Amino acid sequence: MPKIFEAPFYTTEQLKALNEEDLIFPFSTEYMRYDGLKQQYIPTEELLNKHGVDLKGFLASTGRNSPTNVNEELEYISDQIYTCIFKNSGSNIDTLKCIVAKSIRRGITPFRFRLMFEEILWKQARFYVNNDDPTKTTGIDMEQKQWLNKGVLINEDRQIDPQVKVMLMQLGLSWVGSYDKMFVGLVAQKNW
Repeated sequence: MPKIFEAPFYTTEQLKALNEEDLIFPFSTEYMRYDGLKQQYIPTEELLNKHGVDLKGFLASTGRNSPTNVNEELEYISDQIYTCIFKNSGSNIDTLKCIVAKSIRRGITPFRFRLMFEEILWKQARFYVNNDDPTKTTGIDMEQKQWLNKGVLINEDRQIDPQVKVMLMQLGLSWVGSYDKMFVGLVAQKNW
């Protein structure tokens, strides 16, 4: 059975006290946890509350307010971002997950990369709560005055906040080229 990475947890005080080179990436905090099984970061309810995103209130308005549903929605928001990354990049899924987990980007420190990814997750959550998710519905697109087509919705990434798309480009996560050859050794280590 393959070994599942167990991400260390750092408190805010520990992050302030440690130097960046002493941090083990990926790691979990009170605002974003790393799921070793899915190999992806998932926002926490504390992160959304910090930025004024009321996911519980949104779920209560839909009649689905329970701790299980909150966790499922947090994972769904994370899945939306990772799916957008995979769809808009020419790289292998493992390579992209490794880049995000290890926070690799030239010109940006790993900690800054992680903070930007945290921002991506809460902005997407805000967009999701304020606009609901058009891929879960059918009907008429009032903006375009036409019937909704799920294939078009998914291909256009209408469920992704436009600001988030720009941030993904800034982090190099929606590049059509391939990172596979550059990071083959790092991906093979599976210490993420």
